[in-house]
Amino acid sequence: MERKFKSLTDSKPVDLVPYLKEKLAEAEDINIYIGCDSQNHGNNTIYASVIVLHYGTRGGHVLYSREKVSRIRDSFTRLWKEVETSLEVAQFLTENGIQRAKYIDIDLNPDPKFRSNQVLRAALGYVESMGYEARCKPYAISASYVADKLCK
Repeated sequence: MERKFKSLTDSKPVDLVPYLKEKLAEAEDINIYIGCDSQNHGNNTIYASVIVLHYGTRGGHVLYSREKVSRIRDSFTRLWKEVETSLEVAQFLTENGIQRAKYIDIDLNPDPKFRSNQVLRAALGYVESMGYEARCKPYAISASYVADKLCK
């Protein structure tokens, strides 16, 4: 995976696998949430991927990566790439000995009046077929909310 992650706390780059292994060794009650969101800006689409380390009732720590690509005009394609990106991050972590993500937060709406609903059923099936538990709005707030703020 070529994606470079930074700590939201200080925007410093992190070497993802050793960094996460160190954080996970510090506390036993950490859950990992992964999510991605995107926004079109001018001629570009910005994707923000996040890994949230949730420390029980003591808050969380966020790692993020931003990617700029040529504008993706088709909303299905743009939203599907969000799901694929989240799964790519989750698989990378699993392949490198990091505990399986608790949830993949997908920023899709179950209400049919929203465009993101057109992707929802396929996305839920895809995430779950890969062995992860998916959360969507309004329950996907951990990673989706942070990703949303980072791609604006």
